[in-house]
Amino acid sequence: MVSWPVRATIYWDPIYNVPLIKPEPGNEDNVFKLRMTDPGDARPGFIKDYEKLLMAIRYEFNDDAIYNRFIHNKFILLNKVPHWDQMWEIISSGNVIGQLFYDPFRGGWRFRLSSTGALIAYEENLVDYVTYDGFIREKRIIRENYSSSSRQVVVVDCKGKVRGLAENIDGTVVITKVFKYIHRPRETSERNANLHDVLKHNKYGLYYFESRAKAFLYSMSEKVGKEVVVSYSGGKDSLTALHLTLETLGDVKLLFNDTGLELPDTVSNVDSIADRYGLEKVVASAGNAFWDAVEIFGPPGKDYRWCCKIVKLVPLARIARHKWPSGALNIVGQRAYESIDRAKSPRVWRNRWIPHLLSITPIQEWSQLHIWLYIFEHKLPYNKLYDLGFERLGCYMCPSSTLAEFNEVKRTYPNLWQKWIDVLEQWRKRLSQPQEWIKYGLWRWLTPAVAKQRLAIKIPSYKIDWIKEYRLRLLNSRINLTPIEHKEANNWKYLVFNKDLVPDTAQQQFSTNIRMLKHLTISRNKDTLSWSIISSKAEVIIDKNTVKYRIHEEKGIEDLIDVLKIIYRIHGCARCISCVIWCPMNVIRLTSQGPLPKIPCSGCRLCLEVCPLADVLVEKILVPLITGNAKAWKRSTKYRREEVIESFRALGLIP
Repeated sequence: MVSWPVRATIYWDPIYNVPLIKPEPGNEDNVFKLRMTDPGDARPGFIKDYEKLLMAIRYEFNDDAIYNRFIHNKFILLNKVPHWDQMWEIISSGNVIGQLFYDPFRGGWRFRLSSTGALIAYEENLVDYVTYDGFIREKRIIRENYSSSSRQVVVVDCKGKVRGLAENIDGTVVITKVFKYIHRPRETSERNANLHDVLKHNKYGLYYFESRAKAFLYSMSEKVGKEVVVSYSGGKDSLTALHLTLETLGDVKLLFNDTGLELPDTVSNVDSIADRYGLEKVVASAGNAFWDAVEIFGPPGKDYRWCCKIVKLVPLARIARHKWPSGALNIVGQRAYESIDRAKSPRVWRNRWIPHLLSITPIQEWSQLHIWLYIFEHKLPYNKLYDLGFERLGCYMCPSSTLAEFNEVKRTYPNLWQKWIDVLEQWRKRLSQPQEWIKYGLWRWLTPAVAKQRLAIKIPSYKIDWIKEYRLRLLNSRINLTPIEHKEANNWKYLVFNKDLVPDTAQQQFSTNIRMLKHLTISRNKDTLSWSIISSKAEVIIDKNTVKYRIHEEKGIEDLIDVLKIIYRIHGCARCISCVIWCPMNVIRLTSQGPLPKIPCSGCRLCLEVCPLADVLVEKILVPLITGNAKAWKRSTKYRREEVIESFRALGLIP
């Protein structure tokens, strides 16, 4: 399991039976810290959560006893935990009493008691149970012809000790969960509580975190001394960051990244927020870029995020270069508990795609509970999609979403969802995948990731063959260029492709872009018309549909890959204009076969580094194919983010 570098701390007041983001001074000994799975990014339960819990508990136990005991009239928290789809720990009266999770194979929500919840339910006679004194292990059948209307039962030993859970399947009882430890519940008053009670007892905590955030915003604004722009997505975190900024710094500009994949209610929320606070709205619009680019890249993935470059970073870079050429202070609603990467991120950073904007977040250490209490306390107009059961907002088909989240999109916006399904169906056929590839969201991974393998085990008709899939992606995309053979002879290696690498119409683009890389020399054989590219680390010869190469030093593989990136740009340029935006010499123009730099070119390589096709498609698909390693994009010789940032700095693009 991944180890989180940070975790949220949430307290519980056992007397008033409410969560606290920070106890008042002198009251620390009267509260306790919640025991939750890391990172502990718990949020309040919404009406839809209570509805899901009621239905799930009824499905498991065929009555409402568990719901009435733990959920009804209680202020509950939901803490997301690792799961192959979506799962939350349910915290009631200061204890994790169970997990609510989505089962795609059933197409619905289920509930599972925790060890603490099972202990309470057993001792209070709220559940059926089976006594078994043999060896406890999962999948073991412990009873036949069992008569009970309950699907989930508690397993106890002959001494009445709770040992685990079992599922009653038509009278056959099978162990589904073995408890390694039984945590006795933390004692609380068990009194009913609502949002009003929670806000009342979190006055000090909200004041504490709000004051720190505002002090940070003021300090950074004074230090940087540039125009302030707040990134607003229509989500809860950016709403909080915006409101904190407005209260601290006054009038600012609102920056909205319209990816073309936003839900209609999100766009409406952005418009209403701009109107409510009288803010100038700056829109970085991607238009139809995603729908055009998907024919080049194929479906995006958790590990294949070309979409972020095309519909987010490039439009942002374009508008930022135009609106704030000398830089700006960008306030972002980013939190440490959203992901491991963000947990490792500092509060102040520069994005390598938009390095002249200095980004900061005033809510890095806030949990979801902090965010929602702030929103409710200040009565902020949050996106109504949260009330409809949406967990996250943004691009509606984001591969980072769960099947449960996709189900919410399908239910609320059936026409939008069908548009994406139609695209997936085209690619399913191109990649020779079964229907389950769409049904169970297997398209969400490009690589043979562990999470993909875990899901694939449950689907007999699906087999992972990443080499075949990668080749078909390249062959059946608009690029239509894939390696079909890799061999070695006479100290040379040969990569054979399905067609000529440098078309007659692209000779100028190829040679000019190679010359752009100052450490490479290029020449052409007048007889064979082959191209020879030489550096101190590698030799590469392009002859029709074949790349002949040899590497002299480990870093020489990067020269080969740079040549291939230039070739692939010729065949599949997405015309995103990132190269044009970031060329420090302003010497690049786009042609029908990719970028064409003119003299003087500094040879900085930035046009390759910021190119989504080079940085994502070639790195994630082509390089693994030619190396035989699905993780080749992690190689040690690859140019690092720090090197790119330094290139920007050396060219005077950032301070």
